[in-house]
Amino acid sequence: MGRLALLVGLFVAPTVLLWLGQRLRDASATRRGAFWGGITGHTLALVLTTLAAMAPPIVWTGGGLVRELIVHWSLVVGAVVGAAVGAVAGLRRG
Repeated sequence: MGRLALLVGLFVAPTVLLWLGQRLRDASATRRGAFWGGITGHTLALVLTTLAAMAPPIVWTGGGLVRELIVHWSLVVGAVVGAAVGAVAGLRRG
């Protein structure tokens, strides 16, 4: 399940964000907020995932679940949470 989440975070989330970014100038404030929030959340999660994946194995001794959650799930969670927060912020502006 974790590997599927990693693939979704690597390929599906950027594809959805690319779709949200189409005709951004004409989009509603909610859609613009969801786009920028998703981009921000996914980018921050990508940095976190990269740092966790490149950490030496000794750092993760006994903490396999935490590393698995960070590496496999952070991209999906970052994109979804960022898009949700951005959509709510855009809804308030619009």
